Amino acid sequence: MSVKRILESLGISEGSLILDLGCGNGRISVNLAKLGFRVVGVDISPIFIEDAVEKARLHGVEGRVVFRVGDARRVDEELGGMLFDVILIYWTTILGFYGDKSVDIDILRRARRITRDGGYLLVLNSMSYDSVALRAGLVGAKASYYTDVDEELARVSVSDFDPVGSILTVTRRYYRKSDRNLLFLDEVTFKIRVYTLHELVGMAEESGWQYVKAYKDVDTLEPYTPILSGLNVVFKAV
Repeated sequence: MSVKRILESLGISEGSLILDLGCGNGRISVNLAKLGFRVVGVDISPIFIEDAVEKARLHGVEGRVVFRVGDARRVDEELGGMLFDVILIYWTTILGFYGDKSVDIDILRRARRITRDGGYLLVLNSMSYDSVALRAGLVGAKASYYTDVDEELARVSVSDFDPVGSILTVTRRYYRKSDRNLLFLDEVTFKIRVYTLHELVGMAEESGWQYVKAYKDVDTLEPYTPILSGLNVVFKAV
């Protein structure tokens, strides 16, 4: 598991307490629990949390992972009294979704309040302004991508990038594969404020975190490469 490699490089051992902020349906949380970490998974979606609880039960890790419905914008209030060794924000799942830099700074500040001194914040596999802008420059501000989600499900993503506001609007249309046809199921649209590495580091440092390192890839831990890398950044609580 790629997250494990970063945790090991930071000296984070089994039994450490990790907050998976924006945990979705618990895939990362459950795998961390299987590796021996204690995990709290928080997501704003009750449907995701319900699925995550079931995943923990199926994998036999109910004793090492707890899932809660919660809002990242109030995470210190909702998890008051807990101090985490690591806070994990995986995928582009929290930062940027509210479209307001001041909201993201406040989230980072609240996350710092529930992290022990010397603990870590990991922002992994998140979109970067550099890579989004490069793609928009090469193929146009609006672009469509087809993805086979699994044997039965396909997804068409349509993105539209606004470089002035640094806002990426994404519409995802889901289809059931049937013979050679695609049967439309549903669609969802969301907007994300994307950041440069420089912006993210500045926001984190303003919120009580110290920049440690940025990686190109969480599997290989190669150093960050401008333009070609997403954001995989480690911060330390100071």
